[in-house]
This record gives sequence, C-alpha cells and structure tokens, in this order.
Amino acid sequence: MYNSREPRMKLRSVLVFLLAFFCTSIFARPARAGDYDQRIIPDKWIKPLLPEDNPEPDYADYDKNNLLEQARTQAWAGQYRRALVTLESVKRGDSTEIAQVRSECDFELGRYPAAITALSDPAVADDPTLQVLHARILDAQGDTHSAIDLLQKIISYQPDSVAARFFLGSYSEKVGDLQGALAAYQWFVTEPHNYLQQWQTNADSFNDAEAVTYIGRAVDRWATLTMAYQTDSRLHDTVLNMFVRSYDLIDSAYWPAHVAAANYFLLHDDPDQSLDELQSALDANPHDVSAWALVGKIAIDNFDFDTADHAVLEIRDVNPDSIEADLLEARNYMQQRVPKLALPALQRVLDRQPNNVEALGLMAGDDALLLKDDQTTAILKQVDTLVPNNALAYEEVADQLAAMRQYPRSAAMYQIAVQRAPWWSEARNGLGLLYTQSGDEDQARTVLEAAHVIDPYNVRTTNYLRLLDTMAKFARKESAHFIVIYDASQDPVVPEYFSDYLESIYPQVCSTFNYEPKVKTLIEVFPTHDEFSVRTTGAPWIATVGASTGRIIALVAPRAGPETMGTFNWSQVLHHEFTHTVTLGATDNRITHWFTEGLAVQQEHSPLRWEWVPMLYDAVTNHKLFQMDALTWAFIRPRKPIDRQLAYAQSYWICQYIEEQYGHAAILKMLDECRIGHSQDEMFVNALNRTQSQFFDEFQAWCEKQVATWGYDDATSMEYETLRDDGEDLIKRKEYAKAVPVFQDIAKIRPMDVLPHQRLAGLYMDPSVNQPEKAVEQLDILAAVELNDNRYAKAAARLYRDLGKLDLASQRALKAAYINPYDIGAHELLADIYQRMGTNPDGLAREKRIIDELNALRDAAETQPSQ
Repeated sequence: MYNSREPRMKLRSVLVFLLAFFCTSIFARPARAGDYDQRIIPDKWIKPLLPEDNPEPDYADYDKNNLLEQARTQAWAGQYRRALVTLESVKRGDSTEIAQVRSECDFELGRYPAAITALSDPAVADDPTLQVLHARILDAQGDTHSAIDLLQKIISYQPDSVAARFFLGSYSEKVGDLQGALAAYQWFVTEPHNYLQQWQTNADSFNDAEAVTYIGRAVDRWATLTMAYQTDSRLHDTVLNMFVRSYDLIDSAYWPAHVAAANYFLLHDDPDQSLDELQSALDANPHDVSAWALVGKIAIDNFDFDTADHAVLEIRDVNPDSIEADLLEARNYMQQRVPKLALPALQRVLDRQPNNVEALGLMAGDDALLLKDDQTTAILKQVDTLVPNNALAYEEVADQLAAMRQYPRSAAMYQIAVQRAPWWSEARNGLGLLYTQSGDEDQARTVLEAAHVIDPYNVRTTNYLRLLDTMAKFARKESAHFIVIYDASQDPVVPEYFSDYLESIYPQVCSTFNYEPKVKTLIEVFPTHDEFSVRTTGAPWIATVGASTGRIIALVAPRAGPETMGTFNWSQVLHHEFTHTVTLGATDNRITHWFTEGLAVQQEHSPLRWEWVPMLYDAVTNHKLFQMDALTWAFIRPRKPIDRQLAYAQSYWICQYIEEQYGHAAILKMLDECRIGHSQDEMFVNALNRTQSQFFDEFQAWCEKQVATWGYDDATSMEYETLRDDGEDLIKRKEYAKAVPVFQDIAKIRPMDVLPHQRLAGLYMDPSVNQPEKAVEQLDILAAVELNDNRYAKAAARLYRDLGKLDLASQRALKAAYINPYDIGAHELLADIYQRMGTNPDGLAREKRIIDELNALRDAAETQPSQ
C-alpha cells in the first residue's frame, strides 16, 4: 500500500472531523465560477473625481472693488456665465482684457459668434493673444484651414508667439499637413530660440507658465513626429518637467499645465498618473472641458461607462452643443458594443462639421461594428480625400474590428495606420495586442519592440514586452487540439492534468455546437494575477481568473497565494472558456454577449449555483429580471453590484429554457443568426418565431415555476427559521439523533441551501445515527456546488474509500485535486485510492510524481530566506 504522509482516517475518526466541521462552520468565501470574463475597474480610478457635490473653488484674493479682476478670476475658475454677468457691470477698464475675458467665456460656452464679435472690435483686433484665441474658435467651428491662415498672419507680425506656433503645428497635423506641422514644431528647437536647449541648460530663466506649457506641448509633438524620443533618453523627463515646473514653481495657479501633463501621460499609456493630474486641474476649474474630455476617454478605455456619461454631462453643462461631448458619447456607446446608439451623436457632429475627420473615423468604425463594410470603405475613401495619408481613421476602424475579434481585418487596418504614421506608438500597440490575442507572439514582439523604440516610456508597451519575455521562458505541452503554456518552475502540476482534461471535453463541446476550431487552442497559465491581467488587457487590475479571446484562453494559476486569486476548480473554468472559444468561432466572433456567457455556464454541467438562488428568487418574484435588450448591458454596464451575477444566472437560465422548450436545434439556429450578423430582434424571430417581448413573457412564466418550490416565500421562510433554531439547539445539547429529522425537513422545504446539508453530513456520522452512506450523499451534494474549496470532495473521497467504493472514491479525490491541485493531501489521498484499486498504474505514477514535485516546491519555499 502507498505510504501516505497524511494519516489515513478510519470510519470512526472521520466522524470527529465531520461532526466538528459540518455542524459548526459555513464557508464564507463565495464561488466565482460565473465571473470568468468579468472586468472590474477599482474605485481608485475615476470615482474620486466625482464628488456628490462639486463645490465651486475658492477665489484667490483680489480687489473686490475691481469688477474686471473679479470677472477674470471667475472665468479662470470655470464660472463662465457668472463672469459674463460680472462683465456687464464693468464700466471702464482695459478694452483688450475685457475682450479677452468675454471672448474666452463665450468660447468655452460654445457661443462662437459672440466670441468672435468680441474679438472683432477694431480696438483689439490686432492683439496677437486675442487673435490666437480667434484661430482656436475658428478651429472649434470646424474651419481649421481658416484658423491656419490666421495663425500664419499672426506669426508674420509676431514671430515669437509660442502659442501661435504651437497651434499652427497642431492644426497642420489635423489637416494632414505634416511638413507644415514639423516646420512649426521645429521652430521651438532651432536657433536662435531653441527653447529645448535653453531649458536643459537654464530652466530657471523661464518665468511664464503659459509659454512653458505651450513649449512643452510643442517639443513633445516634435519629438514624437521625428522619433527623437528614441535617440535622446533625456527628452521624456525634460518635457514632463516643463509641465510640472509650470504649475509647481512658476505659477501654482496655472491649472492648464496639469491638463497638459495629463494628456502627456495618457499618450504614454499611463492613465493612473494622468488622472492624478486631472484631479488637480478639476480642483482648480471643475468646468474645464478639455479635462473632462480626458476623464471620459480614460473611463471609456477602462469600461467605466457611468463616469464617461458623467463627463459628457459635465461638458454639456458648460457647452450644450459641444462637439467633444458628442464624440465622447459616441465612443462610450461603441465601447459598449451598441453601435446603433452612437449614430445620433456622430450624425450631430457631421451635420455641423461634415469634414470632421475624428467623427468620420468613428463613423467608419461604427459601420464596421454594424457589419456595413461597404459604408466603412466609402467613409475611409472620403477621409483620404480630405486628409491624404491620414492614419487616425484607420486606427479607429482597426480598434473596433479588434474588439469584435476580427483579427485579419483589424490587422490590415492597423498596418495601414502604422505605415502612414510610423512615429505613432498607439497604432503599433493596438496591432501588438491584436497579435497577442490571436496567438501570434512572434509578430507581436516585432511590432511592440518597434513601438518601444519609438516611445520607450509607454507603459502599455513595456508591460506587454515584459510579459512576452516572461512567456518566452514558459514550458509548452502540445496535444492533438491544445497547446498548454505554463511556468514549469512554479506550476509543475499543470502539464500533469490540463492536456488530458481538455482533450476529454473537446469532442463533447465541439459536437454540441457543430464547430471545431481551425487551429489548436492555446491555454496560457500565468503564475501571477498581474501577469494574467496584462496578458488580457495590458494592465494589472482585472478581477477574474480566466478569459478567452478566441484562440487563446488565459488563466491564473489555481493556487493560493498573495499573487493569485486563490484556488478554484480549473477544469470547470477551462470548460467554460473553451465553450467561448467554440461559440466565438462558430459565429465568426459575432455572438451576443449574454448568449455566449449563458452557453458557457451551461457547458460547465454543474448544478445551479446556490449563491444565485436567493438572488434569482428575488429577481423573479419581484420582476427584476433584465429585459432581453438590457441583458448584455448588465454585463458591461452594471448599475448595482449584483447585476453581473444576475446577468450570468439569467443568461444560463435562458439557454436552459430554450433547450427545454425549443430544442437544441434552436440554439444552433441562434448561433447561425449571430454568424450572419443579424440583430438580436431578428435572431429571436427567425430562430424561435418569437419577438423578444413575447419570448421574455414566456421565460418569466417558466422562471416563476422554477422558484415556486425553492422555499423562499414568507411562510416557508418562517418555517425554515423555526426549524433551524430547533435543530441548532438540539446540536448544542448533543441530541444528534433528534436533530436529524429536523434538518431533513429543512432540506425538503429549502433544498438548495447549504446549511441543512452541512449539518446532515456531520449528524449521519454520529454513533447515535451511524449512517455513513447517507453522510456521503450529503457530501456529494455539497461538493457538486463548491468551486473553490476541496474539503467536501476530500471528505467524500475518504468516506467512499473506507466504505470500499473505490471507483466513487477516486472520482471525488480527483475532483479535490482539480479544485486545489497544489494540495498535497488531496494527491496523497488519490494515490492511496489508486493503489488500493490496482487498476490505474498510470494515475498512481502521476500522483507520485506530483507529490514529489509539490514536496520539492514546499521544501524550496521553506528554505527561502525571509524578506
């Protein structure tokens, strides 16, 4: 017999363990197996920017008798309407300053004709500062070419205007005149000025925060377009220091420098520091449109749609007709994969500015999401006519196609963007991420290394390259349909189990959906959660254990520790994720989100999650189930903490209901509807001959029948509480035999409740009851619904072993090893059972190997010097 480190528990010794454990403890840790694809953004990201009451900032000290100074201070704090009212009482003062305050306020409020009127006063019409503002207003109205003409005129008589030079470069870029843009930016680093050299040799000589901020922005664009960042390692710190010194040393009240720094960080894919800068800017001016636009962009990139909505509202509170707000709203809907809702906002922009390239690029991307390829192509041709060699529109389309996992089509668009803008790291990052998601790591490295050369300080590029370096050292185990990639030093258990299990489920999953992947599926097991998160999103903060991008399934190592998410039943997670791989492939990656999640949970072949039961009962009885057109939104835009769990549970139930009511052929028909790009309305009508509304009404009635016997109605709940109190009192008095029928009654009236099954498992083992066969039945019930803790499965395995039912014992012990593959005791128990059976020498040999490997890992950890 195999010599186990864990003393084998005889039938009577099991009694003590079970009675103590199951009569006194309830697992506190909730199961996670419905959350494999959930993305959660920590509160630290955006929420601090959204206080419930956003007070106006305190004014700086000023002469309260000087109304012009008061208006200027109000305008600086973002109180534009109040400043205009104050100006009405100004009877005399500097006409230039009055015009500047008035036009700036009207500009921010979107009152462009009024702003231009104020600047057209002959008394101020030649002032260079006001004329730069005039050019900015022209650009905001969509007349960028006129803005460029005006800026060139300003420079002709005020050649040292850094603001005019900067905006000339910016607007030249916008219309596709890269030579003109470079010439404008080059001025900042060329003698006799060469502000860059002056700053590097004597930064103390600069005392104008506004000018320094413009210089920093211009140098940044020059360094980007000329790829100077890759040849001068000092430039990154130099440019950043210009912004920091502007608000830190030169003028602490100059909040636009914070916005410039925020934009700089964001361009280098560092949203965390960008948000810190935006917080400072909004503290000083809570109504700055440019700051809120950046907040909204960061929120959208991180799937925080409510904050993006808030940013849109903040911008529209300042300027109800804001182009920035419309573009942000459109991006928000597109990120949520509801492209039809983005169309009105985009159309509003194009109605006012038909040649707005950003809006055209987004419209082309929106058409790509709607599978209107001809319209996408037509819009891109229109953009090429307006702005030859434009890269932005192609990058927008590539992003949307990538989000749809249309990998070859997306890669083609990214490649055009990279070719047209070789200095642009964002397009290369997008292409690199695309290659990592499609399993083309070699191509990904080539693209990302090129991006790193262009911008060595880009956070996302650096994260990906570090990850690829790590993955290059991983071991690989290849089988007929899968390639398992793992860290052999930290996770030696992975190759012992994963490949065999995956091959065992492959025929069943593929035959269920009539589809086989065209290439081998990659299973990447990461030793830390941060590495897993970077693999899936480029950032280390995604709270989930597994994710599928189609060909690739990424997984966190299923072991306890501060760098992972703890133990979990990896086999169930892989079954879930491989279902995604198959259903995504069967629909050309066009399956509706709730549908793929429901099918994936269904394919786990596990009982309904017991933690879902009270939630579902409440949702059904109080008519809180999501309507069909809102179900996907509950995954990507939950309004309450419970919404995602309810969405998983409801999606699973919908798939179960369709199977029961309409048959599996209906499921296949719905998949086909997704593949050909039909809407959800069309899918229900064509596959089920029901409108969404009709289907939901029928589904609601089915749900009501399901919950009717769950025991959560008021009368049953009162009976439950009475019986529970009686049963617990009997256990306290050690009257175990009398407690048994009480908890049996509880299990009858509320069968999907963990408490009665826990109590019965222990009570059946007491000598006064002595029914181990019934005890193991209860353990099996508990083990079937527990996904993160293997104690139920181990206890059941021991009981079956000692009852002589070795086949059942081996199944339960194997499940215990699946739930926690790093539990030496589980492997020793399984080895003991295999040795007793004598029919599975390969299994016994495997368990002995694993035990040796885990003992070696433990010994190595114990000898590790303490930190």
